[in-house]
Amino acid sequence: MNPPAARPGDGPAAEAAWFARGLRFECSACGKCCSNHGDGYEFVWSRHEERVALARHFGVSLEEFEQTWCESVEHGAEPSFKSRGQACIFLQDGRCSVYALRPSQCRTFPFWPELLVDEDTWQRDVASFCPGVGQGPLHSHESIRAQMRRSEL
Repeated sequence: MNPPAARPGDGPAAEAAWFARGLRFECSACGKCCSNHGDGYEFVWSRHEERVALARHFGVSLEEFEQTWCESVEHGAEPSFKSRGQACIFLQDGRCSVYALRPSQCRTFPFWPELLVDEDTWQRDVASFCPGVGQGPLHSHESIRAQMRRSEL
């Protein structure tokens, strides 16, 4: 069954019906999504429990982990991972050094609500640099929506 067509005024989520037939995507592990693309895409956010898991991984306290690998970029917001140059601090030799413990923001890329507003945004902000777009399995509309919900902090 196809989802209902978007109606004007339904908001960004409903307007994303352009992907109602699904999208092909498979991560190529190129690391390009870990680099700063500017214009709102320069931070890697993480949840408290994700930082706790990473602190355990490194054998340090949460406080030490946050002081070493995180920074506060917005008042009251969860800390962001620091950048090294124009990339996430955990990007090493073009690969994520904490891939198994990467935060939900990374796990759900490229299926973020702000990237799926319309096809033009998808082409400009994802397909223009990500070699995984159009490759691999077809992700259904429903699975994309589920990823979108998981991506929101």
